[in-house]
Amino acid sequence: MLLILGVTTALGLSPTDTITMAARREAKNFRLSDSLWKANRQAQFSSISDYFKPTKTNVKDTALLTDSAYVQAFRYYAYKQNKRRRTAGHHILVGVEVAAGIAVVLLAAIIIFVAPTMGN
Repeated sequence: MLLILGVTTALGLSPTDTITMAARREAKNFRLSDSLWKANRQAQFSSISDYFKPTKTNVKDTALLTDSAYVQAFRYYAYKQNKRRRTAGHHILVGVEVAAGIAVVLLAAIIIFVAPTMGN
């Protein structure tokens, strides 16, 4: 939270400003197309790239498109939103790792609690 506060303050944005809050709310629904997202993973677009610029289809109030603070905040939050995006393979891999970890814990619990009573 402190990092976000520092970055938004450095950009001249107040995290509690209504314009900034509106940009954050609308940027949550922003999503790059799959081809642009893959290109972003390769080339690492910056947050000031035109790919993160709000368009009429991305915002509810089109009058905000002329407000520079709104556009700057939208780009920042849209970039941040897409930076955390992962592939389906990533989610499957994490799920398999969690399942394997649970299996190891259950096996260890069986060995610890059941094995000593088997010889009696």
